[in-house]
Amino acid sequence: MPDKKITELPVVSTISDLDIAPVVQGGLISGETRRTTVAQLRSGILAERPLHVREFGAVGDGTTDDTAAINAAISAAFALGGGTVLLGPRRYLVNSGELLVRENVILQGQLHQGGFRMNSDYATVRYTIVLNPAYTIRVQRNGGIHGVAIMRSGMTRATTLRQGLDEAAAFAGTAVTLGNGAAGGSAGNGADSSLTRLLILGFNWGIWSEGNARVRISDILGDCTNGLYLGRSFDVSRISEVNWHPLLTTARSWSNTRIPIAAVENNGSGLFRITTASPHGLASGDMINVAEVRGSGAPACYGRWVVTVVDGSRLDLRGSSFAGLWGSGGAVYINPNRRLGSAFVINDADMASFENCFEYGHEIGFDVQNAVHAGHFSNVGTDGWNDMADPSTVGIRIAGTSLRTKWVGGFISSKGCSVQVTTTGAEQHEIIGVDVTGGARRIAEVLSGQLSFVGCDFTGAPGTGNVTISAIHLGSGTGSLIVTGCDTSPVTFTADNAAAMQKLQLAANRPGTSTPNTQRIAAGRLELASVSAAAAIETRLSTDVDGAVNIHRRSATDGAQLTLANSASSVVAQLSVASNDLVLETRSGATVTERLRMASNGTLTVGTGPLVLAADPTAALHAATRQYVDAQFTDRRMTTVLLSGATALAQASHNARMLIANPGTTLSINWASTGDGFSCSVVNRTGGDLALTLSGFTGSTPSNSDGFTKIRSGGVATLLLYSPDGGTTRICHLTGAGAP
Repeated sequence: MPDKKITELPVVSTISDLDIAPVVQGGLISGETRRTTVAQLRSGILAERPLHVREFGAVGDGTTDDTAAINAAISAAFALGGGTVLLGPRRYLVNSGELLVRENVILQGQLHQGGFRMNSDYATVRYTIVLNPAYTIRVQRNGGIHGVAIMRSGMTRATTLRQGLDEAAAFAGTAVTLGNGAAGGSAGNGADSSLTRLLILGFNWGIWSEGNARVRISDILGDCTNGLYLGRSFDVSRISEVNWHPLLTTARSWSNTRIPIAAVENNGSGLFRITTASPHGLASGDMINVAEVRGSGAPACYGRWVVTVVDGSRLDLRGSSFAGLWGSGGAVYINPNRRLGSAFVINDADMASFENCFEYGHEIGFDVQNAVHAGHFSNVGTDGWNDMADPSTVGIRIAGTSLRTKWVGGFISSKGCSVQVTTTGAEQHEIIGVDVTGGARRIAEVLSGQLSFVGCDFTGAPGTGNVTISAIHLGSGTGSLIVTGCDTSPVTFTADNAAAMQKLQLAANRPGTSTPNTQRIAAGRLELASVSAAAAIETRLSTDVDGAVNIHRRSATDGAQLTLANSASSVVAQLSVASNDLVLETRSGATVTERLRMASNGTLTVGTGPLVLAADPTAALHAATRQYVDAQFTDRRMTTVLLSGATALAQASHNARMLIANPGTTLSINWASTGDGFSCSVVNRTGGDLALTLSGFTGSTPSNSDGFTKIRSGGVATLLLYSPDGGTTRICHLTGAGAP
């Protein structure tokens, strides 16, 4: 190459590590001119800087596969003993294998990714890994990912209800796996790893950790079918500020779609067929909820259904059984924000801590499974579309061999059941200071295991039809349920049986300023106890599942000296309702015997034993109309009733009474309103003979041996109704001052 001035040399478009550049000509210390390569320059000047994926060939255009380049950068950092690998403000496609974040290496993007984007447009988010859902990003011991968005490849921006449903159905794969165990696989070596400030979108699982101790996960925003799985995690893993929310479909005009129902009918094959008031836009296999129909005559179609589309406005509910006769009302709810998974799953972990975590729209909010010991949840929350009234969802589920779980603060809202406990151990789970809201089914269900509500606020409503969303329910296998210091004004306690209700303990609860100081018990037993100062005598008042009110004492025998020790509870009196009769029973020896019965029609019947009244009615303040024979009550003076118009005689108003028929009176008698055994006396003061109009009798006129069918003017006659053969023959007999 001929000699040229430097300004005449061609411009270098790219510089490689092997390029030679003169740097120093001879100086005072060294008289020689030295040269260096670009690689030497980089290693000398930038020896301690983080590595960048661009240095290893990553393009970051969202379409070029950068898997090998990013892994190479991570491996280079690992070879140096660990360090930070930087992602630039680009979108890196990982399409041909896993990313392996090796021990002591941090993959880092920007300070924070945020979450919500207008119209769910995430196409321009930078510092992003676009991940093929067939692969995962695996993090090993002491490794981590900070400030990165992880998005499923193929994810699109939904702009219609149909696209929103399809996008949620397309979620697949696992975004981040801690350790060597793949999702659902065996344990891995991801102990002491950390994930912070991540945005995770479009996967079946957001984060999966199996067999990793002391993991740290914080400041995560994501939209996945299932959020975080933490299994076999020991030595206190810390989870904080993790929020799983339907970011890809929320805050749109079609996010929560409600379509009124125009008709409900049998489809001809025994299924419910719903006709919507406007086009539904659904496809066969989509899921809907039907609500607001409990009181419409077709309550059986309430709930969640997979549909078969008949046409643009008609849907058949798969698996339904048509029943009832729909009149009006109801709506179809279509929810692309629904996520048919669990936001948080914890299994076999000790002292795991969850703080300031939240989820919206999942099938189960927090699923605490087997062998979770002393899990701590502080200021956590669950939420959903309450209007949709989905009875299948659960806010908190504590199950299996989990023990001593603690929930402090936050709220559990808008699920079918806010809290469900099905544990096997005898240890108590506690929910403290939490706002627990009744959803579409119940506030809480304690089906087995032990639970305490302390200082909680319960909210809900009585529901309609056979649904009580303000109920706290005890199953037949329940352990103790303690409710103390809570606002129980909206709560109805229910139970499978009386034995289950006896496991309920209420203490020092707040009934609410506008609600009387009472507690509703829908089934089972409520006991109120009174114990003497010496704790030697106890009296209890209880209500049983059959509606009986019992008075108990702690002794099987009479006597003033009753002791609590070594004595069984004995019923001494019982007030109950049997076939709408009010029955009072008292103990006589070893049995409880009926003493008094008030029938639904008002008849009062004395059982065994006489009815004794005072001999002197004046001294006893009895009514002056009562007559006494040998100090016993025998009869009551006949009551008079004044008549002056058209009168239909009835059992309740006229039986065993003296009727004064003044001018203008007409009389009619219907057997259905009077019946066998009805009688009355009539004084005719109308100024003429008084006729009787009969209906429902064997004859159309009164029966009388003299042929009289009217009551003589100024006379007194008795009317007696009877059936000599038990009802086939029905007679009105007139005696006394009759007239032809």
